[in-house]
Amino acid sequence: MCFMKRMAGVALVIAVVVLSGSQSGLSAWGMDVHRMITRRAIDGLPAEMKPFFVAKADFISEHVVEPDLWIVAGLSGKLGNEAPNHFLDYDGFKEPFPFKNVPHEWDAVVQKYGAELANRNGRLPWRAEEVFNQLVDQFSSIARGQYAGDNARYLAALLAHYVEDANQPFHAVEAYDGQPNQRGIHSRFETELVLRNKDRFNRAPIVVTPITDIREFIFSRLLDDQQYVPKILDADKRATEGRDLYDDAYYADFAKNGALSIAEQKYADSVSAVASAWVAAWTKAGKPKLEEPARTPAKIRR
Repeated sequence: MCFMKRMAGVALVIAVVVLSGSQSGLSAWGMDVHRMITRRAIDGLPAEMKPFFVAKADFISEHVVEPDLWIVAGLSGKLGNEAPNHFLDYDGFKEPFPFKNVPHEWDAVVQKYGAELANRNGRLPWRAEEVFNQLVDQFSSIARGQYAGDNARYLAALLAHYVEDANQPFHAVEAYDGQPNQRGIHSRFETELVLRNKDRFNRAPIVVTPITDIREFIFSRLLDDQQYVPKILDADKRATEGRDLYDDAYYADFAKNGALSIAEQKYADSVSAVASAWVAAWTKAGKPKLEEPARTPAKIRR
């Protein structure tokens, strides 16, 4: 399995393609949908946080897609190359559901399964935890540093990306793209179906829930994802019967067969999860006032 399997969707999404065609680029939710989820999450923040985020909403919603671009650029982090940071293939460990035998400590996973399999199955919970802790540090530094505010917003955008990935069902299973015979389902579900129907989406209330352990929260979201994958695959299979193209009729049937209601649910789950993660980081930092110190003009050097 290639680490580039969830590569950012740099290729244009084409509405009508041949059913047998392959998908050249994969990402969670697609870049435009990532931006939509992140902007919506800002609406759910408490009054003490919301102005800080609203002031740079464009900045935050643009940088939320950056982790996908790091995959394209081949960047690496502390745990290794970027692509495995975006998923956790629970079933790839070949343990019985609900995967209670899979350790939640990274070193324990490597020790039990070996580094190769551990990395092949993904590192999303640990990457989310890493960025979460960095965001806590920046929230704590806002009153002291001129640039901590922008740093916090940037890290909030990155955290949003990983939390959103954890609420996309195909980022929790080994058959991430409908292998072997439903290739392209990843993008059809998370991007094209959503963009075609976004104006019809129910704007579910944003629910901010306490998060005491971000890593465990991500694990729980990924476990919840498992129930949706067979239903999405079944909706896709029924929608393709007797068709040669992923055309308007296909997407109408795909939606009607249950895929749209799942997309709406997971979209809403993502929005609430992102808002909850931001609030949790701010709370862990001691709920500091999100007021940035005035920037003093730099002296001219002569």
